[in-house]
Order: sequence, then C-alpha cells, then structure tokens
Amino acid sequence: MTPEQQIRTLRTEAQTPGATDIKAMEARVIALEALYHLAGRHHKDSTMHGLFTGLNAQPPDTLP
Repeated sequence: MTPEQQIRTLRTEAQTPGATDIKAMEARVIALEALYHLAGRHHKDSTMHGLFTGLNAQPPDTLP
C-alpha cells in the first residue's frame, strides 16, 4: 500500500463533538505529517517549509 493509500484509510472524521474523539485527532496529525513530507515541505530549502497550510486540500496524488 502506498503512503497516499494509507493516508486515505485513516479515520479523520470525528464521531463525537469537539475534540473529544482522540483517535480521529491523532489520525489527523498523522495524515498531515505524512502529507507534509510527501509534499517535500520538510526540506529546509522549500518555500513552504514549516507550513501545513493547504495540505488537507491538496489531493495526495498531485504531490510532487
């Protein structure tokens, strides 16, 4: 399974109100960190280094 497919299998939709669904919140962090690395933003020379902005809107199959 590719990283992109693994990200899509994570349950990131909260089943309870607010931030009380800890598993969903943890899955969101894992998904965003994976997308951050897949997008190459972890490289210090990236213009988006340190920014998580827009990662959830960018489909994984369009990442560099």
